[in-house]
Amino acid sequence: MDGGNKDTNQFKTEAEKMMELITILTLFSRKTLLEWLPPITEAFGISEERFMVLYELDLQPNISLKELAKNLMVSSSSLSIMIHTLVEQKYVERVTDEKDRRRVLLKLSEEGEAILRKSNEHLTESFQKYLSHLSSENRTDLVTTGDSMTKIVKKVMKESMEGETESK
Repeated sequence: MDGGNKDTNQFKTEAEKMMELITILTLFSRKTLLEWLPPITEAFGISEERFMVLYELDLQPNISLKELAKNLMVSSSSLSIMIHTLVEQKYVERVTDEKDRRRVLLKLSEEGEAILRKSNEHLTESFQKYLSHLSSENRTDLVTTGDSMTKIVKKVMKESMEGETESK
């Protein structure tokens, strides 16, 4: 077997392990959000869907409606209705793009940021309950592995974003 084929098999095995990790983290995220999100959204009087819009705007501020709809995998028309309500509730602001005055971008307002801060406090408390059931060794492993994964994924994302910018 030549070295190139061996590398290809190794990359395939590593990719399969990454897919397994992504799948389990997605399932974990879905389970925890389904369990923990309703009390948060009820406390602020917004739907889970609108909360996820706020969450996405926190991850990617100053984004167009079209880009946001793509990220959330919803139609622009249905998202437009949600955004209108979130603007009326003063959780989201529409701002003009400095580079292209014709473009309107969306971002969280101070009130929207406050909701996310408070909800993150609630989510952190919920995670603390999960962690309290793990051994000290498991918690250390989880934190160490999580730190390593975060560092690597941020690097991959940065390189990916740079590649997208260069190809445009």
